[in-house]
Amino acid sequence: QGTTALPWLPLQSRCRVRLGAMFRASDIFGKRGAGALTTVPAVQAGGAVKRPHSGGGAGPVNRVWDPATGKFYEEDVPADIQELMGLQKKAKVEHDASQDLQKAWQSPTPPKAAKVLGPSSVGLAAKGQTPAPQKRGLGPGGEVDRTAPSVEYRGFSKVDLDDRYFERAHVVIHARPTYWSSDGQFFIYWQGEVQRWSICDAASFPAVKAGQLPGWAYKEDHRHLCQANGWMEAWNGEWRSPDLEVMFRSSSHHKPQWEDPIVQKSVSTVEFHGFCMKELNTRYFLRLHQVIQGRPSFWDASGVYFVYWQQTAERWAICDLKCLDAVQSGQCPGWAYRSDRGHPASACGWMESRHGEWVPAVLETTVIGTCQRGLKVEFSGFSKQDLNTEFTERPDEEIQGKPTYWESSGNYFVYWQQSMKRWAMCDKISLQLAQSGLAPGWAYRKDSQHFTKANRWMEVWGKDWKDSTVVCTLLEGVVKDNTPMVKAELKEEAGGTQLSGRQYQTLVRRIYERKNPTKLPELEAIFERWTDREPELFSNVCSKYGVDPDEAAMDLQQPGEEVPEESTPGVANVRAADAVGAEDGEDIYAHLEDAEVPHLKASEYAVLVQSLYEQHNPQKLADMGRLLRKYKARERELYLEVCKKYAVHPAKFHARQNDEQGMEGQMAEPA
Repeated sequence: QGTTALPWLPLQSRCRVRLGAMFRASDIFGKRGAGALTTVPAVQAGGAVKRPHSGGGAGPVNRVWDPATGKFYEEDVPADIQELMGLQKKAKVEHDASQDLQKAWQSPTPPKAAKVLGPSSVGLAAKGQTPAPQKRGLGPGGEVDRTAPSVEYRGFSKVDLDDRYFERAHVVIHARPTYWSSDGQFFIYWQGEVQRWSICDAASFPAVKAGQLPGWAYKEDHRHLCQANGWMEAWNGEWRSPDLEVMFRSSSHHKPQWEDPIVQKSVSTVEFHGFCMKELNTRYFLRLHQVIQGRPSFWDASGVYFVYWQQTAERWAICDLKCLDAVQSGQCPGWAYRSDRGHPASACGWMESRHGEWVPAVLETTVIGTCQRGLKVEFSGFSKQDLNTEFTERPDEEIQGKPTYWESSGNYFVYWQQSMKRWAMCDKISLQLAQSGLAPGWAYRKDSQHFTKANRWMEVWGKDWKDSTVVCTLLEGVVKDNTPMVKAELKEEAGGTQLSGRQYQTLVRRIYERKNPTKLPELEAIFERWTDREPELFSNVCSKYGVDPDEAAMDLQQPGEEVPEESTPGVANVRAADAVGAEDGEDIYAHLEDAEVPHLKASEYAVLVQSLYEQHNPQKLADMGRLLRKYKARERELYLEVCKKYAVHPAKFHARQNDEQGMEGQMAEPA
């Protein structure tokens, strides 16, 4: 090989022809034509190999083996390969002046941007010619003031509506201020004719001023803007209800925003920013069951700081957990307080301590609201088929302090019986009785738990009550019930049958003795942490270990629980006269003076005992369930003892109740 290969040139030529069938990268990318193998120029013996490239050294080269010489030679990488490798830019195309003549006859207007659909797509467009869009960042009257009170929405399907809207008090529609997005493209206004809020685009503002009612979304329940429930939005040619989060912000230099008592009821979450004490700058949640000095309180997520009502000073304040005992005893400690009686969500009026002095706090408050889907449930298992149907929550229609739930025809509803501490089903005919505080119904729960839990129901069966196996299926919404399973201790003027803190501790100890004895050494520390909150502790322990709280408390003897009690003769005579209902001084049941009460069913005795307590001691109604359990199978004995206590003739009272029930018709009064 090498220089001695010349005599073998014919054989090498044949090898070169065969090697020509092999491809290099430049051949694959089309640098050379088919079968066009570049031949290396002939070389003289001992001569240098010629390199067929530019020789500038700036571009990349390929090394190629030459079988004729037995050496490598270099060649330039083709330009199109360099372009693919990102090593060489495309050559600029020369401008063709002839194209200018063709474009000279075309319209100089640039292509239009994609058209944004407005209310016209869902039939909400303003009538007449649509005005030009507002300049971005501007609305009627100039720039939007971003320091004004604002409301922010999140969750609309049309994302353009998810924005923060600032109040413009000088731009008024139907006697109410409007709220504008920061870019001035959308605004919220009051539709006076239909009494509701609506969100519209700025292009339709002249039509709104002219009295029309265009809009992308509207609030169908006519309530405050801070409430997430009640909004309807136009989407895909129809109206739908979005799941929103709403944040209403105000600052210390704004006027009070929460003076309306109806609006105050909707405030459940408040967030503070601006206190010098950083721990106070957090989010507080309303606890309806945590009543302090006469009003529910707001607590942060950690349960350390809370906002409470100071009864003696008639103002709201913020305090921490270590002062809870002092607060519950009526004292007024706190890290910050309001200088007026205004709602705690108002940013103006708060005072805080700085360098040992009380000074006005510079704050921003945010009231946060989220969509709370009303409950929708379905009952099955009642003997009365009208009750086996779907019931939907009506949060605005409260009876005895809680929302009601209605079936589609509006003939039956589920409501809370405050005097009995339980849920019941009633019909529309007895609605006024229920609203007045009485307890009519076709069925009722046997405990105070929410009606969606378990199946402990009683229902009317002829003239009697019977246990029913009822199934309640939750179709929509989330159950949020703050009713404790065991009633909290109440202050009564004389006596009472409520449990004390010490008795709740005894009940908790008994549960741990049966369910988890290993926790007994820790009980004292647990009781110390739950001081003044023993009912809540008892409820939590019962839930954890699956214990029925009523059954756990049934055998616990309480002071003042015994029913027999001698009454003074004077009071007895008055009560006896009341019991028989002698309106004109004549006893119409005198013929029953020596009669005994007939033997009745257990449920009938329970109804009589309930009626006695309603007339003579309504506070005892809260303990009816426990008393009936204690006197199970001895209901007649219970009735006679209660009659003796209140100096009521058993037979006469029974006769009078029968006469009254006969006049009330077939509507049953639950025991």
